[in-house]
Amino acid sequence: MQLANVHERTFHATPDQIGALLADLDAIWPAHITPAPRPQGGLLDAPPMLWQEFVRPGAARAFRVVAPPGIRGEHWFEVWRVEGGAVLRHTIAGEASGEYETIWRERIEPVHDRVLEALFDNLGSLLELH
Repeated sequence: MQLANVHERTFHATPDQIGALLADLDAIWPAHITPAPRPQGGLLDAPPMLWQEFVRPGAARAFRVVAPPGIRGEHWFEVWRVEGGAVLRHTIAGEASGEYETIWRERIEPVHDRVLEALFDNLGSLLELH
């Protein structure tokens, strides 16, 4: 099953301001929904997945899913300037197989959607303080 998920919001800020906040996921992560990803031997533990950060051209931050074997994909943040501010987009592209097709649809994607919208809310609140 193909995975495709996009969240996007425009902020009254510069791409640099948004990028600086993205550099510290702990500062913007909505921990009341699920714990922030934790470093684990060069990876980020984001149960039930492990992510590896990598450089993706044009992305402010990018991660590759390296476990479990039933999910393969990448997700990344892009930021670009628009009139009056900047757009932040988070994209997932990948695939789920076997039992992870159901796990993705029923458990991971709904939580992911809540986390991303709350993360964008938190980022917006921090930008308003500056």
